[in-house]
Amino acid sequence: MEQLKVSLHIEPHVGYTYDDIVTLAKAAEAAGFYRFTVSDHFFGWIEGTEIPCYEAWTTIALLTPQTERMLLGTQVSCQSYRNPALLAKIVANLDNASNGRMDLGIGAGWKAGEYEAYGYAFPSSKTRILQLREALQIINLLWTEERPSFEGEFYRIRETLFQPKPVQKPRVPIWIGTKTLKAPMIEETAARYADGLDYVDASPADYAQKKERMKTMCEKVGRDFDEMRWSVGKTAVVLGEDEDDFQNKKETVLKQEWLEKKLTEPMKQAWLEHACAQEIAGPPDVVVESLSKFRNLADIVNLCLPFVGDLRRNGLNTIRILKERVLPRL
Repeated sequence: MEQLKVSLHIEPHVGYTYDDIVTLAKAAEAAGFYRFTVSDHFFGWIEGTEIPCYEAWTTIALLTPQTERMLLGTQVSCQSYRNPALLAKIVANLDNASNGRMDLGIGAGWKAGEYEAYGYAFPSSKTRILQLREALQIINLLWTEERPSFEGEFYRIRETLFQPKPVQKPRVPIWIGTKTLKAPMIEETAARYADGLDYVDASPADYAQKKERMKTMCEKVGRDFDEMRWSVGKTAVVLGEDEDDFQNKKETVLKQEWLEKKLTEPMKQAWLEHACAQEIAGPPDVVVESLSKFRNLADIVNLCLPFVGDLRRNGLNTIRILKERVLPRL
């Protein structure tokens, strides 16, 4: 397996400004990170009515001329929010504009309140996964064939003229996102139609188990397991220069307004300790140890930047610590 790659991720719905996003993306590229991704949401939570949330693919389009080498993409796009032929067109256009630097992370969709607020139907999880399968077939056809047609239960295309094709051949890499260990329908979808699987918030033990499940599924559907690529999504909750700095920063996290409104003091402390234990947190030695556990499991660790406090300052500080104290040791 190749050297573990580290990419960075942000959740636009926590309140980033466009200038914040550009600043962080440029800093990520300058620091040598492999990829920069954004999530695909229209808002964070119902109470956050004043918090800005930039749409995913227009954000990626705006970042394309601001970067030169780093891959860009979504982790993950909701298949329900865009007709699959339109999504294929968006991503192909951006792959051309970026000279082949797009990744398409995509999932079945899950946020019922967002669907309802924006007028999308929210069918059962089974139906959403079946829709995802049709969407992926259409996207692949449009990227790889001339004037393709497809007639599905949910989506269709007819002798579609589609130019330009993506720069990357045979296609832009497709990543299926999941947070569930045992998810047979998603596992089959990834084995049949995707280039890689992004397993979010997984422990090393769960990740190893997921790969065994995927190996079995690949054998079942006739897919070469060795062709699959692997990404794990984790959150960089709090990173410190040393143990004292880490403990001081943890205290500032607990003073966030949204935590004050939602949780009691004991609940806040319990939430933070759980987050630090399950995600990526601590001084550099601890962070290196945590990330190294995925070295023989994943190709990419996708680290979500901190989503509390001063988003730009905390993000830049996290990028700096990772660049100077962590990446050279991976």
